[in-house]
Amino acid sequence: ILCGGDMVAGQKRALTRGDLQNMWAGFNQTVLAPIYQKKVPFGFTMGNHDASPGFVLDRQEASAFWLAHKEQVQLTFVADSHYPYYFSYLKNNVFIMSWDASSSTIPAEVKAWMAEQLQGERALQARYRIVLGHLPLYAIVEAKNKAGEVLEAADETLDFLDKHQVDLYISGHQHAYFPGKKQGVTLLNSGCLGGGPRALIGHEHAPYKAYAVLEIPKKIKSRKPVAFYGIKAADHQYIPPASLPKEVSGFNGLLQRYDLVD
Repeated sequence: ILCGGDMVAGQKRALTRGDLQNMWAGFNQTVLAPIYQKKVPFGFTMGNHDASPGFVLDRQEASAFWLAHKEQVQLTFVADSHYPYYFSYLKNNVFIMSWDASSSTIPAEVKAWMAEQLQGERALQARYRIVLGHLPLYAIVEAKNKAGEVLEAADETLDFLDKHQVDLYISGHQHAYFPGKKQGVTLLNSGCLGGGPRALIGHEHAPYKAYAVLEIPKKIKSRKPVAFYGIKAADHQYIPPASLPKEVSGFNGLLQRYDLVD
């Protein structure tokens, strides 16, 4: 399971340390513990409501929670010295990295660490490479169609991912399911399972909660097409790609639908 962030409802000045600890305890009881009991690895990334850089208490409690539950995520780490904010791991020879995209700025030291990781033997020999971060590169919903709600310098960040042969970037934050493609990178806006699903920009369909299933063939060569299956959370019904717009145009760029999903 890969989670795009916002696992608790922080980023509020009035919240006390006890409030945050209670929320993380609730997340553990409701989400993480049942997943652990099923022996399913849980890859995650920090959201702005988990650990926004401007909220010191949020970041302290998020870090404390994930350090205390490191065993429960059941990840085969490649590099974990910066866990839980940015780290890498392997599953079935798929190389996965979580970076701290809880705000619109990815620090230079994080990108330098990423570049080093992606040039390493484990990444180069992997059959597929995934980066997981909360904020997306490009806006796809009206409520988040502005600076601060997407990564800064989106085109430059896309070039970085493309240069280092990242196959897939999974994000949350926008609360709408949309698989996009730009240059050599697939950009999966994973939808939301909690509150506040949103409609895509210029799309008449009512918003819905959703998740995605990613199918990576065992013998895939990196940068080859893989299958995405968007699923509506309410009834677990498949989302036909044709029901999504062919492209979404936000303030910082156009994102075309990734059609190789059937």
